[in-house]
Formats: sequence, structure tokens, C-alpha cells
Amino acid sequence: MKILIVDDEQINRTLLLCMLREAGFTDCIEAESGEAALDIIIQQPPDLVLLDVIMPGLTGFEVAPKIREHVKNRYLPILFITALDDKESLVRCLEVGGNDFATKPFDKHILTAKIKAHEKIWALSARIEEQNKALRFYQQRVAREHAIVEHIFSHAIVNEDEILTYFDHHLAPAETFNGDVFICKPSPSGGLYFLVGDFTGHGLASAIGALPVTRAFQEMTAKGLAVSELALELNNVLLRFLPADMFMAAVIGEIGADGKRLTLWQGGMPEMLLVSEDGNVRRLNAKHMALGILESQEFNSDSDTLTMRHGDQLVCYTDGLMEVTHDKKEMLGEEGIRQWCLNSAVVTANGLYQHAKSYNNHHVFDDDVTVVVFKSQPLALHKCAPVELDIPASIDIALTHQHLKLEGVLQRVLQVASQCSGIQLVRSTLFTVISEMFSNALEHGILKMDSSIKHSTEGFAHYYAERELRLAALEHGFININITALPTDNLIKVSVKDSGEGFEYQASPQPSEEETFGRGLALIKSLCHDILFEEGGSKIICLLKTNVTN
Repeated sequence: MKILIVDDEQINRTLLLCMLREAGFTDCIEAESGEAALDIIIQQPPDLVLLDVIMPGLTGFEVAPKIREHVKNRYLPILFITALDDKESLVRCLEVGGNDFATKPFDKHILTAKIKAHEKIWALSARIEEQNKALRFYQQRVAREHAIVEHIFSHAIVNEDEILTYFDHHLAPAETFNGDVFICKPSPSGGLYFLVGDFTGHGLASAIGALPVTRAFQEMTAKGLAVSELALELNNVLLRFLPADMFMAAVIGEIGADGKRLTLWQGGMPEMLLVSEDGNVRRLNAKHMALGILESQEFNSDSDTLTMRHGDQLVCYTDGLMEVTHDKKEMLGEEGIRQWCLNSAVVTANGLYQHAKSYNNHHVFDDDVTVVVFKSQPLALHKCAPVELDIPASIDIALTHQHLKLEGVLQRVLQVASQCSGIQLVRSTLFTVISEMFSNALEHGILKMDSSIKHSTEGFAHYYAERELRLAALEHGFININITALPTDNLIKVSVKDSGEGFEYQASPQPSEEETFGRGLALIKSLCHDILFEEGGSKIICLLKTNVTN
């Protein structure tokens, strides 16, 4: 510890030097005046100052404030040494910046004890300052790293303004980085894709998963993949990148160029709402687990397709919105959000967010919040130009009853179908048609299932349980699939022939253009240019145009 002794009398300085050396303080500096002390403070900063009060020139009372001004935030104890013993003088010693005082004549033991006490405080202060320096460095490093990550995110997760104009959206992260993700991209056929995802937790650890998801989503949507393919591949991506305790609840959707046809895959997300112009609210519940949990052989990528009316609003939100609580500790919940949509003349993303915020007794959200609203309308988006002079091609797939029992057989069929030429603009539609034709052939043609039992939740579960039993017991049957590309006619022909007895296709109802429907033959008819039935309905032929206009 370096000690500066400031006293105009040599005898006092010598006495203090001897006392300090006997006490073990050998690093001492002398100054005979206040001016000399200030020079030493600048050139050889001490760790403690013994300062006389009465000196010619600058007095101790004048020197102390100047020392404080120079050292600023550094802890430097100043002990006044004075012959003054009146109360006012001693109080002033402390008021001008002193930490303590010692009266003349000096008491060796008291002075040494006071210096050692201040030495402990000085050592503690020095240690705190070092820790503060380390903390400031760490904060600067974290701020720099955050800035880099924010720069990466701002360039990696970018939605095009042309696509974004079709969505009313509000994103509110609980921290600097958002564990929710919203991506929208155009499809080659003039429609658009969107993804709303919610990673486990919030903050940077959750947000980092959005990078591989965004890249994969961008690459796959540019190729026009079907929603079921997107879900399967994103699940594989997250299984590779995320730790076992992380996953992403998600809604993956594709909207056709007419702004009506909607294909959805929902996993682990709150219910979506379809709000009509007349105020009716339809619930769309998630049927799957979140992405990044199940292995490929267990994962269900089946999507649902429905038709909206122009003016209908599709509302999607993450669970941070519905988990806000009121004073009575009651969550807003899906019911609260649904009631707000029923009672609101206009449904907006910000309006729904503000409703949840006003319901929240803390007026802050503990989790990331994302609200996305799409209003059904025709899409005026650029379509990719079809490949010129594409070659005709034909693919035949023959499935026996053993093949039909294989896990993921439909996905394998779709992988083979993806090799067909000329499907760039209609790939998603083609995959939906093949999936429906295959399911109809297997479930109704071969297994003879009755779809009417699926009208209730219990019936739905019973239907698929019975389907698994009949499929396991299947001992004969086949499905033959042919996919033929006719580029000169701008057509793709798909035929599916099963070994069943057929059905009364003439009695099948024609779907209305404004009808809201799910899966089945009505969906196939709505997607295809033409549909033909042969061999008593056991063979279906569908024609898809590859140059569909908006």
C-alpha cells in the first residue's frame, strides 16, 4: 500500500515515516505542501493520503476536494492529521472529502489501527473495481455478440414486403430475442406459404432454432413442396439440430392463388380460428405433436385442406397470448380469445394483442407473443415460369397388400412422384390429390371403411383404430398408381386403380364453389381440371393443369 504524507513540517513527516515503517508500511512518499501533493497525485498515485490541515499556500481543506476531483470514482482514503480539536474543524474535515482524522500529537496505536482499517476497505474497493472492470468487459462482449446475432437474424429471417402485405401480424418477444418465428414465402404457383412457430422457452436459446428452420423453409417453398413434405422435413431438421428437451410447436400453411384454398398442418399449437364476415367463428384444432419430438417413422405429416370464403379471416396465435392471467389468476385461454373474436366488429392482430394485455394483471407477458391474421382474398403474386420443352414422362407404382402395410408407404409414393417432370407449379396440389386418391383407394376400396363414423371426436378415433386392425389383417389386394406428364397439353394425369368393388360415383355430390369442406372426393374434384371414373369406380383418373392461372 502506497501512502502519501502531506505536511509542511519536516519533523512531523519524519515522525510519521518512522511510525509507518514500524507498522510495516514501507512504501511512503512525502510532500511538503498542498501543491506538491497534487503533483504527486498525478505522477505517482498513492493508495492512502495523510493530509495536514494547516499549511502555507493550499490548506488541507482546499487540497482534499482537488484530490477527489482528480481521482473521481477511484477509492482513495484521506486521513486528516491536525492539531485542531474543535468540533467544527473535525466536521469540516469530513465535509471536504476526508474519510477520517487523527489529532496531534499522534497516538501510534490509534493511527496505525485507523490506517489498517482503511487498508482493508481500500483492498475491498480495489477488488470490487477489478470485478466491475471484468463485468463491464463481459457486458460489452455480450452486447457485441447480441449485436452480431441481431444482425444475422435481421438478414436471415426476412419476409418480403409483397407477401407480408397479405398478413396482419404482431410479434412481441418477452426478451431481446424472439422464441417465436413467423415466415411467409411465395409459392411457384402464385400462392403463398406461411409458418408460425413457437420454440420451447424464450430468449436467445429458443430463437437460435429459427435459423435452420427458416433456411429449410425458404429452400423447400421455392421448390413448391406440399405442406406435408414441409412438416416432415422440418421435423427432421429440428431432430438434428435441437437438444432433446427442445421442440417447436408450429402451424404450416399454404394458401392457393385464389386466396381461398388453405392447406394446414398444425402441431402443438393453440386452436386456430376462421372468422367469417357474418361473425361466425370456426375452430381449427391441432391434430399433431410439435416438431422435433417424434422420429420420422412415428411422425404424422397428414395435412388438412379447407376452403375459405373471400373476406374470411384466419387467426393464428402462440400460447404466450392465451396464458396471460387476470387478478383472479384465471388464464385468458382459448375461450377468451374466441369470445373476443365473436364480439369484435373487426379482428386485428394488434387488437387481439391489446385485449390480452389489458386482461393481464401484470401488463407484461411472460412468454413471446405472436398473432397472425390472414384475410381471404385473391393473391396478385408472380408465378414461376414453367420449364419450356419439358419431356413427357410416365411413372408406374404397383403396391401389393404387403406394401400397403409398410410404415410410410404413402411418403415413399410421393417421393417417387416428385421425380415426374412438369410438376413445378402444381407439386403441392399433385401431392394432395395423390394422397387423397391413395387414402380413398385403401380405406374405402380395399378396407371398406365407412367415413360417416368420423363425424364425432370419438368416431374419428374409432375409425382409425378400426383402420389399423383391418390393415393388419389384410391378406390380399393391390393399388396401382400411374402418373403421366403431358407437357405439350399442360397436363398431368394421375390414375389410381384398387382391387376393391368400386362405388356409386354417380351419386357423389358436387361441391359448391363456396362450400367449406375437409378431405375426400369433394376435395379431389375441387383441385383437378377433370376427374373420370372407370371400372365401376375402382379406378379414378384425375387431370391437373400445369398452367393454372389465378
